[in-house]
Amino acid sequence: MLPLWCDELSVEMTPEQLVLVRFGWKFGGRGLVKYIAAKSVVNCPPASNGEPSWTAAISALKSELPKLVQRKTVARIILSNHFVHYTLVPWSDTLNSATEEDAYARHCFKQLYGTDAENWELRLSPNRAEQPQIASAVDKRLLVSLRDTFAQQGIKIKSIKPRLMAAYNNCRQALNMSSGWLVLYEAGSLCLAMLKDGNWRSVRTIRLGQDWRSTLLMVLERESYLTEPALASNAVFLWAPEIDEAALPKFDKWQINILNPEVNPAFVQEYEGRFALAMGR
Repeated sequence: MLPLWCDELSVEMTPEQLVLVRFGWKFGGRGLVKYIAAKSVVNCPPASNGEPSWTAAISALKSELPKLVQRKTVARIILSNHFVHYTLVPWSDTLNSATEEDAYARHCFKQLYGTDAENWELRLSPNRAEQPQIASAVDKRLLVSLRDTFAQQGIKIKSIKPRLMAAYNNCRQALNMSSGWLVLYEAGSLCLAMLKDGNWRSVRTIRLGQDWRSTLLMVLERESYLTEPALASNAVFLWAPEIDEAALPKFDKWQINILNPEVNPAFVQEYEGRFALAMGR
């Protein structure tokens, strides 16, 4: 069977819920057409005391996947920033192989997070020469559980991406060569990255409560104070598609630019903000 004929399952995984979109293929007026076969949001049960926050999402996946898979399927998975650690890896012209790059990235994580980083799987995002690279790290146990869970249902995993990178890739054209703060909101978390001419200059994830607008203002003020003067910017690129635009913050000092997710034109009628990443290109 040709890969093109496989269904595609898009899964956004958070501690509280799974966002699921299943795509299929059908013949239309212009040939083979991709369409949305099903979409849903599934709440995850609370994790047991002492267990990692992702265990509840894995349990929910084990329950939901058999209901979703009707034929040969490939999956792409987006991981909440609650499950991912980030750091910036400075440019070095002394590294001569992927192995050396990985070792250098792990050193950067261990400096920031300590020995816990030894149990994480790392990934570097390519960047222009002589520019810092953003690196992400995920608990190896989570990735093993994910791969085993999908393998048990005969589903091939096409990709696993952190939420930050999935959102950035979705809005890459809007952010290309931009300078300012990239802010990703999700329930319980803010991820802030400084961009300078489209290049990464800092990244930080902050846990937060219900009043995230006040927290965002406080964080922007603090980060602005700590930022090098040459990087200072009042521009904010805000990703929060699950929140109604009328409810998004407006601050006098800060120029808030709302990032509108790119959606396949064929899916516009079925688009909802909570499915923005799962339905994204």
